[in-house]
Amino acid sequence: MHITEIYRGRNVLYRVECPEGDFTIKHFGRLSLLRRLYYGWTNSSKARRSLLNAVQLSAYGVATPEPIGYAEERSALGGLEDSYYVTRYLAFTGADLQYEARSGEVNESLTRALATFLAELHECGIVHEDLSPGNIPYIYDRAKEEYTFMLVDLNRMHFTATPLSLRASIRNLDRLFAHPRATEALGRAYAEARGWEPAVVQPALEAACDSFWLHRLPKLALRYAQRAEGMSAPTFLRHYNAYLRWRRLRHLCPIGSWQRALHTRESAFYTRYLEVEDVRRALAKRENYPHTPLS
Repeated sequence: MHITEIYRGRNVLYRVECPEGDFTIKHFGRLSLLRRLYYGWTNSSKARRSLLNAVQLSAYGVATPEPIGYAEERSALGGLEDSYYVTRYLAFTGADLQYEARSGEVNESLTRALATFLAELHECGIVHEDLSPGNIPYIYDRAKEEYTFMLVDLNRMHFTATPLSLRASIRNLDRLFAHPRATEALGRAYAEARGWEPAVVQPALEAACDSFWLHRLPKLALRYAQRAEGMSAPTFLRHYNAYLRWRRLRHLCPIGSWQRALHTRESAFYTRYLEVEDVRRALAKRENYPHTPLS
């Protein structure tokens, strides 16, 4: 038996090669005490939900790594201590959509195939609640020039009895592509796949993506400040709260010279800490900050 760690983050993925086959084991991260008790007593661990959702996806004909089983370790009180989800190992030729999401280099054939896949999910009422680029790996058949998309990280999903509405569909797509050009191409292709007007879908998707990434910006900026400047979380939050006060005051202030002075201070903070993670430049455009245009 040979075990290789292939990913480490909040959860850990292992590849296990043994005489019985080639498998992927997902070890879910440690839970808080309350969550351990809740998941244990309600029998709703992430591993169990992943397996059940994988079986449901297979019934719909949606590709996902073949589910094998799950395992749980419980405490004497019945709390969930550890959980593991096991699937057949698959080597993805395209890995995932991370590059397309941020680069802005639109691959038309990939985008159209992805939009068709997403439209089929939504027509079936399938909602993956963390529909991020890393959770849609794909296999590309060069001979047939065909893409096979899959869903992974299945513990947060739900299924509806009817196709998703425009509003629900847009909300489900808001975190998928960050770059405006990629979002525009996806919105156009998705609208065509659903038989909707691109002129309606594209602006709605753009606005939803702006809102999603603006909401995430403080958290991403904190990580950047910690990584790039070694800044502690309390120090960054103190600076960020000061920035918010300047911004609110500028919007309330009727005196032009004060507005300009406050805007200058905001812009300096934005350039130093926020711009690199303002992936759509949504904040810069909204507040009229000087910024480097996206390539």
